[in-house]
Amino acid sequence: MLLKKIFRILIGFIIGFVVLLLVIVVSLFGPIDNTPIADQPFFQKTMNELNTINPVHFKPASKFKTSWVSINITPNHSMPMAGYYIRDHFKKVHDSIYVRILTLDNGAIQCSIVSADLLLFPPALKDKIMVKMSEQHSNRFLYFTATHAHSSVGAWNNSVVGNVILGDYNDSWVDSLANKIVLALNYSSTQLKPSTINYFEADASEYVENRIDPVNGKVDGILRGLKITREDGSKGLLASYSAHTTNIDDLIWELSGDYPNALVNKAEKNNYDFAMFAMGMVGSHRVKGISERDFTLCDTLGSRLLKKIQAASTVSLTDSIEISTATFPVEYGPSQLHVHQKFKVRDWAFQQLFSPLKGDISYLKIGNIIMLATPCDFSGEIFVKEGLGKIAESKNEKLFITSFNGDYVGYITSDEYYGHSEKEEVMGMNWVGPHYGEYYSQIIKKILSKN
Repeated sequence: MLLKKIFRILIGFIIGFVVLLLVIVVSLFGPIDNTPIADQPFFQKTMNELNTINPVHFKPASKFKTSWVSINITPNHSMPMAGYYIRDHFKKVHDSIYVRILTLDNGAIQCSIVSADLLLFPPALKDKIMVKMSEQHSNRFLYFTATHAHSSVGAWNNSVVGNVILGDYNDSWVDSLANKIVLALNYSSTQLKPSTINYFEADASEYVENRIDPVNGKVDGILRGLKITREDGSKGLLASYSAHTTNIDDLIWELSGDYPNALVNKAEKNNYDFAMFAMGMVGSHRVKGISERDFTLCDTLGSRLLKKIQAASTVSLTDSIEISTATFPVEYGPSQLHVHQKFKVRDWAFQQLFSPLKGDISYLKIGNIIMLATPCDFSGEIFVKEGLGKIAESKNEKLFITSFNGDYVGYITSDEYYGHSEKEEVMGMNWVGPHYGEYYSQIIKKILSKN
C-alpha cells in the first residue's frame, strides 16, 4: 500500500514537472513568423512614413569648410573587452582607441561624422550625446558610425546580455565619454577652414569574402571615402570598407582597433594629417587573402588598403556644396531570435535579455555623395544583389552605406539564407526574422527615389 502511494506521488511529480516544463517551453519559444514582408503592418507603416519625409536641403551660403579632431579614449585602467565572448579585462594596450570627428560646413548647415573605435556606436552613448547637444540648443546634424573593433572596450550596454558579454555597464565612463565628444564637437566648430573635397573608390575585392557562403556568395569589395584638402594644406581622409574586424585571436586580451587602426595610423604617418574609418556593409563579409595572423595581418592589410586609396581615382566636388540631411524611421515587428530553423525566442523574453528593437537610418548627402548609416551589421551582399549602388549611379550619384549608427538590431543579411543556413550570422545574430533583406532594400530604394 505504501509503495503504491509513493509510486502515485512520484508519477504525479513527474507529470507536474513535465507540464511545468512544457509551459515554460511554450512561453519562451514559438514558431518563426514567415508572413511576407509586404503583408506586415510594420512594413506598411514604414513605407507610409517614408512617403511623408524628405531630406532637408541646405544650399551653400559660403565656401565649403571642414575641421577634424581625434579623441584618445583608451582607458587608463583595465576594463572589460567587447567582442567574441566574456572577457572581463584587457591585459595590455596594443594600440590606442579613438573617437574621431569630421565636421563639414557649407555656411547653411554644419554636420559631423562621428566614428568610434568600438564594437558599435553604443546606443547609451549616442543618447547622452544627443541630450547634451540639445541642451546647448545645437542643430548640428550628427552621423554616427564605428569601426566594429572586436578587441576594444565594453561596459557600454546595460541589458542583461550586455552586462554579461560586454562587461558590467559603466555609466560614469559612458557619461564621461559623451562629455568629451560634445566638447570635441564644439571645438571642431572653431577650427573650420575652407576646403576642397574629393570622393574616391578603389577595388579591394581580393581582400574580402562572403563568410556565409565563401564559394557563391556575393561581396562588396569597394573601398570608398572622402579625401579633403584644406586651405592651409592639411589633408584629411575618411575611408570605409566592408571586411569584418575579427582578425585578432580571441585569446589575445590586448586592446586594439584591428586593421582600421592600422590603416588610420599609416595614413597619418604618410600623406594625411587626419584619418578616420567608418565600417561599411560588414554583415556577411570577412578578410581573406592575407597569410599573416593577428596584429601582423592588421598591419599588412592596413598598408595594402592605404596603397589602394593613394592610387584611387577621385571625383572632385565644387567648393560650394549643397548638403542634405534626414533621419528616416524604420519600424520593426516582434524579434525572432532563432533557437531552431523554425523556432524563435518569444519577443517578451528577447526584450528582457536584450533591448526592444529600434533603429532608424541616417541620411547625409554631400553634393552628389549619399551616405546612409544603418543600425545594424548591414550586408554588402544585399547592396550588390539589389544593385543599390547602380540605382544611385543612374542618377549621377554615389552611394555608400555604413553600419552601427547608434542603435543596433543585429544582422541584416540576404534573405536566401534564412531558414536554411546554420551560420552564426543567420542563426545567432539575425534578431529581426525573415524578409528583412528585402525590407531594408525597399527602404533604401525608397530613400534613393527621393533625390
